[in-house]
Amino acid sequence: MVVNNKKLFALTIALVMLSLAALSFVGCGGEAEAPANGDEEFPAGSITIGSGAFSEPWILAEIAKILLEENGNLEVDHINNFQGSNVLHQSMMSGDLDLYISWTGTQFAGILEMEITEEWRDREKVYNYVKDEFDERYDIHWFPPLGFDNTYAVCVRQDFAEEHGLETVSDLREMAPDLKCATDVTFMDREGDGYYDMLEHYDMEFGEGVPMDYGLLYRAVAAGDVEAAIAYSTDGRVGALDLVILEDDRNFFPPYDGAVIARNETLADYPQIEEVLSVMWDSFDEATMAALNAEVDVDERDYQVVARDFVEEMGWID
Repeated sequence: MVVNNKKLFALTIALVMLSLAALSFVGCGGEAEAPANGDEEFPAGSITIGSGAFSEPWILAEIAKILLEENGNLEVDHINNFQGSNVLHQSMMSGDLDLYISWTGTQFAGILEMEITEEWRDREKVYNYVKDEFDERYDIHWFPPLGFDNTYAVCVRQDFAEEHGLETVSDLREMAPDLKCATDVTFMDREGDGYYDMLEHYDMEFGEGVPMDYGLLYRAVAAGDVEAAIAYSTDGRVGALDLVILEDDRNFFPPYDGAVIARNETLADYPQIEEVLSVMWDSFDEATMAALNAEVDVDERDYQVVARDFVEEMGWID
């Protein structure tokens, strides 16, 4: 059969154009353009996480750092040893920090300057109030609680408690004028739920309040240099040094639920942060946190190693 050359040429051009159009259509389809390595879902960038001056926030901030670096394209700088919640808060407000570790009671009575009354003993109520106020006032987001309540607590040596029949903080009242009580500088200076407010609440007065570095006060009470100390309830040194926590029988301390908090501006830039860190929500109870703290404070392991071991044991990274 004889085919006209002009018609053959036109047919060929038409088929080529049709093929190109088909390829273009496939390229626009959802299934055909999944981003390699999730780059569009997990944009690259760098952020800074802050933590206070003791092991618990170091460990938790390092866990967050590991998760974000292993599950996305973020470079994370972890800066620790911030002295007090006010310094952390101001660093967040100035944009020097993107995330940090905090506790509801710390911000409720500290930054928000709320009076601690009987109606504010409920953990969920305090969390929701702090979350809403931080979002409205400071454009800062509180992620869900990590699962543990690390409240301040009065501790004494186990043998001292047994000798004097001490079970509650109120049991100290009569002998307090003859005792020394150690506290870290932050708690000594806090208003609302600090040292002097605690004494007023319990109608009690120690013979001497001794401010010292937080890392020293447990050994001070264990050695008998002071008779009592204001501890953290999840600190691993309480059990390791044979100390006992006295019951807060007058309900002075508000709940202190640990949480990660972040600037909303940072979350808008890197929305993957919430998804990546969500494995942390409600994954730590008091016993778990105390055990992790003890690895650093008692066993003297590096907090970065402790954090990575925990993340791997939980199966959160390969």
